Amino acid sequence: MSEITRVDSMDPGKENSPVTGPIDEESTVLLDGSEQTCRWNGRDFPDGSKVCASGTAYECSFGKWVTIKGGC
Repeated sequence: MSEITRVDSMDPGKENSPVTGPIDEESTVLLDGSEQTCRWNGRDFPDGSKVCASGTAYECSFGKWVTIKGGC
């Protein structure tokens, strides 16, 4: 399990990747080969990174932040 980085809430005035989810464990993911990194308040995070903002956890997955059930 990767570490979770504590971050401030998303600032709409800064560059952020889209947020989706949460998703069920069994789901189909459509890969389009696009972005492999996510941005949070202008900061880049590689695919698979996890962040925590205001008690909600997110994982970077192919350029989008996926909400993780259970929070942080």
